[in-house]
Order: sequence, then structure tokens, then C-alpha cells
Amino acid sequence: MSDTPPLPPDLPRLQAIATYLQLELERVRRRMAEVERWEATRRASARPAVPPEWTLQMDIGADPQPVAVHHGQCTMRSARMRKISRRDAIEALAVGVQPCVLCRPDRELQVD
Repeated sequence: MSDTPPLPPDLPRLQAIATYLQLELERVRRRMAEVERWEATRRASARPAVPPEWTLQMDIGADPQPVAVHHGQCTMRSARMRKISRRDAIEALAVGVQPCVLCRPDRELQVD
């Protein structure tokens, strides 16, 4: 025995059911297209930001001072990191800001 209700025996009612199902199928396909566009937009905006090439770690205080220069890929993360350019990283090292002991930016920047 079938779990689905029986279909009507006459053609006009079968045609009405077929029309209804076609309209519902079109509605479902439109909704699927909307969801696919939304997901594509979400995926595109969720791409990770490109990490900075260099960062400057600042100390805690009312007047924060530079503590260390890091490579942008350094595993030592802190909310006190600021993005800086390569030139700024070289200048910071030249004036005595310490290089990170983990990522050693002084080696890549060739600053002794």
C-alpha cells in the first residue's frame, strides 16, 4: 500500500496539480538561486585579509612606545601590533627597537 494520497482520476484536476507543482518548482529554483548568490557573496567577503608584511609591537601605557619589530607572519600576535611598511621596520630597527626573537625580522631586512 502506498503512503501517498491517490491522484484524482480526471484530467482537469491532474492538469491543475501539474500546474501547481510546476509553479512550486519554479519558486524553489528561484529561492535556490537567491541562496547561491548570497552564499557566494558571503564567501567572497569572508576571505581572510592579507596579513601585513611588517608590524610594530607597542608597549602598554598612556604614551605607548615601540617594543619590537615583527614580520607580518609572526606567530606572536597582540592587540598592540600596528602595521608598518618595510622602510618603517628598517628605521625602527636602526633606532634601537628590538627585533622579535621568534621571527627575526632583522635577518630578512638585513639590519644588524
